[in-house]
Amino acid sequence: MKSKKFTWSLFLMLFSVSTIFAQSTISGTVKDQTGMPLGGVNIVLDGTTKGSVSDFDGNYSISSVENGTYTLSATYLGYAKSSQSVTMQDADITLNITMTEDAESLDEIVVTGVVNPKSKIESSVSVSTMDVKLIEQASPRSSGELFRNIPGIRAESSGGEGNANFNVRGVPISSGGSRYFQIQEDGLPLNLFGDTSFGNPDNFLRIDSNVGRVEAIRGGSASTQTSNGPAGIINMISKTGTTEGGSIATTFGLDYQTSRLDFEYGSPLGNGFSYHLGGFMRTGEGPREIGYEGNKGGQFKANLTKRFEAGYVRVYAKFLNDKSVMYLPMPMLLEGDNSNPTYSNLSGFDITTDALQSAYLQQSAGTSPFTGERHVNDVRNGNNPVSKALGTEFSFSLPKDWKISGKARYSNNSGEWVAPFSAVVGTVSEIEITARDASNATGALVYTNGDREAFNPSNGLAQIIHMFDVSIEDLSNFFGDVKISKKINDNIGVTAGIFTATQNTKIGWQWNSFLSEVKGGGQARLADFDGFSRNGQFSYGTPVWGNCCQRKYNTVHNVNSPYIGVDADITDKLNFDGSVRFENVKVTGNIAAGPTTQDNFDYNGNGTIEGIEEVVPIITGADGQIVNDNYNFISYSLGLNYKFNQGAAVFARYSSGASGRAADRNNYGLDGKGDVQFDELSQLEVGYKKKLNNGVLNLTGFMSNTDEGLSNELNREVGNPFKAIGLEAETALSFGEHFSFNGSLTWTKAEINGGDNKGNTPRRQADLIYNVSPSYNFGKSRQHNVALSVLGTTKSYAQDDNDLVMPGYAYFNLIGRAGLTDGLSLVLSINNFFDTVGITEVEGNGDGAFGSNRLVRARSISGRSSTLSLQYKF
Repeated sequence: MKSKKFTWSLFLMLFSVSTIFAQSTISGTVKDQTGMPLGGVNIVLDGTTKGSVSDFDGNYSISSVENGTYTLSATYLGYAKSSQSVTMQDADITLNITMTEDAESLDEIVVTGVVNPKSKIESSVSVSTMDVKLIEQASPRSSGELFRNIPGIRAESSGGEGNANFNVRGVPISSGGSRYFQIQEDGLPLNLFGDTSFGNPDNFLRIDSNVGRVEAIRGGSASTQTSNGPAGIINMISKTGTTEGGSIATTFGLDYQTSRLDFEYGSPLGNGFSYHLGGFMRTGEGPREIGYEGNKGGQFKANLTKRFEAGYVRVYAKFLNDKSVMYLPMPMLLEGDNSNPTYSNLSGFDITTDALQSAYLQQSAGTSPFTGERHVNDVRNGNNPVSKALGTEFSFSLPKDWKISGKARYSNNSGEWVAPFSAVVGTVSEIEITARDASNATGALVYTNGDREAFNPSNGLAQIIHMFDVSIEDLSNFFGDVKISKKINDNIGVTAGIFTATQNTKIGWQWNSFLSEVKGGGQARLADFDGFSRNGQFSYGTPVWGNCCQRKYNTVHNVNSPYIGVDADITDKLNFDGSVRFENVKVTGNIAAGPTTQDNFDYNGNGTIEGIEEVVPIITGADGQIVNDNYNFISYSLGLNYKFNQGAAVFARYSSGASGRAADRNNYGLDGKGDVQFDELSQLEVGYKKKLNNGVLNLTGFMSNTDEGLSNELNREVGNPFKAIGLEAETALSFGEHFSFNGSLTWTKAEINGGDNKGNTPRRQADLIYNVSPSYNFGKSRQHNVALSVLGTTKSYAQDDNDLVMPGYAYFNLIGRAGLTDGLSLVLSINNFFDTVGITEVEGNGDGAFGSNRLVRARSISGRSSTLSLQYKF
C-alpha cells in the first residue's frame, strides 16, 4: 500500500515538474506586403498578459509561454490587425507575420518622448509618424521640407538645406532656430541646443534613404524625456537590417542643375548579426541660380546589430561632409501698404529663382577671431557641416520583469557657414553715400572685373552685402542616456534614468562687407571704390552695423539630468503616466563679442597701410568675457488617457519644462553668470483619438505659456513672455485599394504677453497652417502612383510690432511614380508646381524709395523645380 502511495506521489510530482517546464517561446519577424521589416508592432497573446513589441528590424519574441492554444494578434498604425491561432506543445515556435496596409489602426507603438513604449491609442501625447512611403511621398529636399508635413510645426525651410527656423504650436521663434524644440537622430539630440547661431541641429542632418521612420511629438512628455525640447521632439530613426534588401536611385534636375546618387542595403550575417549601410553623393547648383556648383558632398551611415535571446546591442557610425547653398534675405520690391503688401521682383532679379550668390563673389577676407591673423574663406563652401559620429545602443530584458536600455553617441562636428546677406539696398547713389560714410572710403565706384569701367547697373540699384563668414571650429558633443525599468505588477511600471551631455561650442565670426549689383542669374558684378576696395570688398568688418560681428565663442556645456517616470493602469480603460526630470547644467569658457581693437592692420603685408586697412576690427589678446555658470531646474509632466474601446480614446496632459540657452544667445556678467539661464514653458493639452470606418482622426486642443527672459543677442534685445491657445487636427483615410488621403491643420492664437508689444502676435506666427496630401495608386499591382501635397499658411507679421504683413500662401508639390518592372520605377517630382511666392522672413519695413514703391529685404520659398529619378528596390 505504501509502495502504491509512493508511486502515485512520484507520478504527481513528475507531472507537476513537467508542467512547470512546459514553457516555450514564440518568435518571428513582422514584415509588410513588400517584405520590409516593421518595427514597433504590438504583438500580444489574447487573454494573457504576455506580449512583445517588434524591434526596428521587425523581430519579436514572447518567452515563457505555457502549453495550450492561443490567438496571437499584431497591431500597427496604418495596417490591418493580424490574428493567428498558435498551439504550444513543449517546443519553441517560429511564427512570421505579414501586415496588410490599412489606415484605420491606432495601435502603433511609439518610442519617442514617452515614459514607456506604448500604442498611440494608449498614449496621452500628440504623436505623428511617417514611414518610408510617406517620406517618399513628401519628396523633401531638406529636413525643414520634411518637418513642415507634421501637424503643429511651422518650418521656415526657405533658406536651403539647414539653418531653418521651427516653432511648435505658437511657442515663438524669438531669435531663430528652435530654442524649445529638439531634433534627434536615433533617439539622441544632434546638438544640445536648437538655436546655436550657424550651428542648428538640422545643419548636421540630411534626409536620405537611410531614414526608416520619423516620430514627432508636440508638447506632452517632451519636457521630461529630453533636454531643451519642451515644445516637442522629432526623432529620425535609421533603418537596420535583418531581411536582405536595399535600394539605389539616381536623380537629375530637369529645370535646374543637380545630380544625386542614393543607395542603401541591409542583410543578415548569421549568428544573430545583421547590418545596414547607405548614404548619398551629389553635386549641383541647386534650385536657385548662383553661378557655380554650391551643393556638393554626401553622407555615409552604417550600423551593425547583434541579437541575443534577451535583447540586442547595436553600434553605428556616420560620416557627413556636404556643402549646400544658404539663401538669406534678398532685395524685393514692396508694393502697396503694410497691411496688404505685395512682394515683387526687381528688374533683373527673380525672388523665387535668383539668390545673392554670384560667380563674381567667391572670396571672403577678414581677420580670424581666434588668432587675430589674416583669414580667407571660399564663399562657395556655403553651409559645410563635417560630422564624424560613432554611437551604440542596447536593450535587455532582465529577470523579474526588469529591463535596461541605453544609448550613447560621440559626434566630432566642425565646418563653416558662409553666405551673403543684403544689409542695405537702394539706388547706386544711396548705397555709395552709405558705404562711404561707414568706412571713410574714397575713389569713384568702378566694376571690379573687366576694364574696371564706371559702376552703372542697368536697373539703377546696388546693395551692401554683409558676408556672414563663420568658422565652426568645434561643435562636437557626447550624449548618453541609460534607463532601467521595472514592472511592479500587471498595472504599474517605473522607469528611472540619467541623461548626460557634453557640448563644445567653438565658433568664430569674421564678417565683412561688399558692394554689388542687384542682379540675378548668378551674374551680379561687384564694385570697388577705385584705389580703396579690393575685389568688391570695401571693409574687413561690418561698419554699417558698427563692426558688431568679429566674435568668438569657446564654451563647454556639461549636463547631468536624472529622471523618473511612472506608468499605471488605474482601470482597464484609464491610464496615468507622470515623469519628473532634474536638469543640472554647468557652462565654462570664454566669449569675445565684438572687436577688441579697430585700428591699422597691414592685411596684404606690403608694409604700407592703405585706405581699407586703416580701420580693421580685430579680436586679439585676452580670451574676453569669462563664462562660469551653473544652474538647474525641474521639469514635470502628468497625463491621463481614457480608452473608450479599441477605436476611441481621450487624453489630457499638463507639462512644465524649460530650455537652457546656447552660449551665443546670452549676455554674461563679470561674475561669469548668464543674464538668462533658461526659459520656462508650461503646456496644457486635451486630445481625442478616433478610429473611423476608413481611417483615423486625431484632435488636440492646447494652451501654452512661455516665460522668456530679456537678453541681448547680436546687439539687439530679444525675449518676451508669450501665450497661445489652439487646435490641431490630423487624419489619415483610405478609400478602397487605390486612393488615400492624409491631412492636418493647426489653428493657433498666439500673443505677446509683456513688453512694448504686449497684445501683438509674435512675428512669423500664422493663425492657420495646413497640409493636404491625397495619393492614388493604379495599375495591375498598384505599381503606379500619383501624389499631391498642398502646404499652406495664412498671413503673419514680419516683426513683433505687427506693422508689416507677410501674406498667406499655399504651394503644391506633385510626385508621380511609374513602375517599369519589378522593383524598378521612374519618379517625377515637382516642387512648388505653380511657382508660388511665399514670404517667410522680412528684415525691415522698407529700406528706401524706388519710384513710387519701396525696397525691402526678404526671403521667399524657392520657385518651381523638377527632378527625375530612376529607382530600383531589391
